[in-house]
Amino acid sequence: MPSQSSRLHGYVQRLLESRVTALWERLPQAQRILQTLADILTTQQSREPGRHLAPTRYLLVLPPAQADAVRQVPHLLDALAIAIHKAGRDVGVRFPVLPQVTVDGRLEMARDDFAVEATIWEPSHLQAVPLDPAENNPPLSAYFIIDGLQVFSLEQPVVHIGRRPDNDLVLDDPRISRLHAQLRATHGRYMLFDLNSTGGTFVNDKRIRATVLYPGDVVVLTGTTMVYGQRATRPLQGQPYKQDTGPIASLDTTITLRPPILAEDEKDE
Repeated sequence: MPSQSSRLHGYVQRLLESRVTALWERLPQAQRILQTLADILTTQQSREPGRHLAPTRYLLVLPPAQADAVRQVPHLLDALAIAIHKAGRDVGVRFPVLPQVTVDGRLEMARDDFAVEATIWEPSHLQAVPLDPAENNPPLSAYFIIDGLQVFSLEQPVVHIGRRPDNDLVLDDPRISRLHAQLRATHGRYMLFDLNSTGGTFVNDKRIRATVLYPGDVVVLTGTTMVYGQRATRPLQGQPYKQDTGPIASLDTTITLRPPILAEDEKDE
């Protein structure tokens, strides 16, 4: 009888294969790449669910002709990143930020060669609130009122915000970065972090990298306005976060309201 580990490995490999078929059709070494990705997501599992952190950056190294073929259809890499996110969540790992996949070509590689380089990466300012289930307890009855029209309930310890469809709060606006911002709970409060977005994240008219949110705060993401609220609050424990006064970096992000991540009937574009 297969072990739980082998069953998880097989599930992850089948999910990745079914989600991004247009990518694997371009790569003769597809099955070995799938096996490697499944290995990455299922090895060194923690016995405590939710404590194991999965890599967030994946570099797929291929022979130059294959790398060029993948680059010609750039949405395939996003589709693979989304599939990695779902597979990881399904087997109980956590991602500090949503995974991203890039491709590189190397001249010395033979036609059937490949490499996958996976690293756990997150912007340094997010490390002010480490991912720890014992401490990432969200506030009671928190929510965003978005553009004065819709209420989005905030219940998770980590809430990813952006344009990419596997964000928890998806904002479907091309001005918003694919991975724009993130909420992290800490001792009964939410902290809001900008993920080096192109358009920036503003709280009460000030551009921020990281800040604690309080009821009534007005958050603006490149044209989308969200008012933060809590029906019940608990005092912030420990030392308040000291905002970094250094220069603001730049990345990318966006927004559309949808149910949380990845319905089974979603197909690759």
